[in-house]
Amino acid sequence: MGPLHLCLIAIFAVLLLAQPDAASAETGGMVPPAGAVVAPLPTDEAVRRGMLAIRDLVRVNHSLVTHRRMPPDHAARFARQVKVEADTILSTSKLAGEGRDKLRGVLDEIVAGIAAVAGRDKAVGPLDGLVRADEALARYASKFYHPGWAPLQSLD
Repeated sequence: MGPLHLCLIAIFAVLLLAQPDAASAETGGMVPPAGAVVAPLPTDEAVRRGMLAIRDLVRVNHSLVTHRRMPPDHAARFARQVKVEADTILSTSKLAGEGRDKLRGVLDEIVAGIAAVAGRDKAVGPLDGLVRADEALARYASKFYHPGWAPLQSLD
């Protein structure tokens, strides 16, 4: 084989490796990179953006709840904003099937927990509601592929 043949083979190999795999094409690019250690369920940009917003809302308000210094009007705004973020995720995400169902479950838990922080669930106290939301955020991280996700506890 001459140098021209070797060059053509090299170009062909580069082009072949640069092609997206079938799984990535079928899921709109929501498949993690090959070889990555990941949770089984994909995310899309709407999920990742919204979950970061929710995590940050919980993080910013966490100590107000744990130190029992959150005024009722602030708690109500906090709960409304988390609900808006959850609704936005579900209305803009392209996830379907099992991934969407599990995501809805996680979001329902977060929203219910923060609603308890705001006093909407009289059977659950604010601290227990916050724990419920924290646990749901941890479950999200273990069930979904979200590159760069940092757990709530690591951000303190």
